[in-house]
Amino acid sequence: MRRIVPLVVGTLSIAAHAAATKGGPCSGDQDMLSIRGSWTTQPDVPGTTTGRPRSATPQVAARIDKLAQLFRAAYPDPRGMEAAGYRVLGATPEVSPGPYAYDYNSLYKAWYCNTNLHKVLLGAETATWAYAFVNHLGWFAEQPRDFRVEGSPTYLLTKRSGSFKGHPAYEGVHNQSSNTGQTFSRAILVTRGGRSPLKPVTRRQFLEAYLAYSQAQAGPQRAALEKYTQDPTKRAEVLRNFDAQVQKRESAARTRLASLSPTEASQPAILAQGGVGDFKDFGTEERGGRALMRFDKSYFQPGMPPESPQFVVIYWRWQKSAPSMAFREEFEQRFDAAGVQALLDR
Repeated sequence: MRRIVPLVVGTLSIAAHAAATKGGPCSGDQDMLSIRGSWTTQPDVPGTTTGRPRSATPQVAARIDKLAQLFRAAYPDPRGMEAAGYRVLGATPEVSPGPYAYDYNSLYKAWYCNTNLHKVLLGAETATWAYAFVNHLGWFAEQPRDFRVEGSPTYLLTKRSGSFKGHPAYEGVHNQSSNTGQTFSRAILVTRGGRSPLKPVTRRQFLEAYLAYSQAQAGPQRAALEKYTQDPTKRAEVLRNFDAQVQKRESAARTRLASLSPTEASQPAILAQGGVGDFKDFGTEERGGRALMRFDKSYFQPGMPPESPQFVVIYWRWQKSAPSMAFREEFEQRFDAAGVQALLDR
C-alpha cells in the first residue's frame, strides 16, 4: 500500500475542486476525475495475417475478446477518461511456423480544460494505453539489430522494476519525454507455470558474439576509410587510429573472456550499462542491469491449436496527469494476471 497511498491522497485533494462536466465551462481548476466515462469498442485492425487461413479469424477474435474482458474488469468505470478497445487480428510471430500472433489494444483519452475556449474537451490523442501481445513479445524487449548468438536473434530486456501479481515486472520502452509530457510504462510476461519462451544468453556466448559483432561492424568501416581517405599520406595514420579504437572497444570483452571460469561462463549475461554494442562489464538486475535473452522454440507445445495463447505480454503506460495516474492506480490494483494465465493453451 505504501506505493499507492500518495495517489489516493492526491485524488482526495483534487475532489475538493468543483466538478467538471463533459463539454461544460471550466476555468482550469475543475476536478476532471468527477467525469464518468464509458467503454466503446473500435473496429478491428487486420494486422499481419500472412499465411493464416481466413477461417481462423473467428477463433482468434474469440480469444482476444476473453482478454478484453480482463482489461475492462480492471478499469470498469473510467474517471476523467473515455476508454476504448479493439482487436488487432494479426501480428508478426516470433518464430515460423508457430502459433498465431495477435493483440488486444485499449486506449484512454482524458477530458481536459481548454483554457482558450474555457470548455471541457476530450483529448484527441493519448499516451495512456494498455495492451496484450499474444504469442509475440511486442514491446517487452528490444531486439538488437544484427546481434546474434549462435545464429539466433537476441532480445535485450529493459530494467527490472520489481514484481507484479507474482510476475517479474520490467520498465517498458515508453519511459521517455515527448511533446505530451513524461510517459511511464511497465510490462510483464505471462507464461505457463515454470516455463518461459526466453532463455538467458550466457556470459561466454555474449562475449564471443560481441567480438564477432564488433569485427563484422569494423570490417566494412575500415574498408570505407581505406577507400575514401583522399590524402594517401594520411591513410596509414587514419587506419592505425581506427584499429586502435576497435581494439579499445573490444579490450574489456577480450580480457573478460580470457579470464572466465567455467562457473562464470555459464552465468546469464546481464549488461551493466548501455546496449550490446558497447560492452563495459556485467552487472545485476538489482542494480539496473539488462538481461540478454534468446527465444526458446521448444517452449511452444506441438499439437496445440495455432490460435491458442501460449504466452501473453501485458503492457501498460501512463503519464503524470490526474486521470492517467488514476487509471494506472486502478489498473494495477485490479488487473487479473492469473486470469490471463488461465487462458493459456486454450
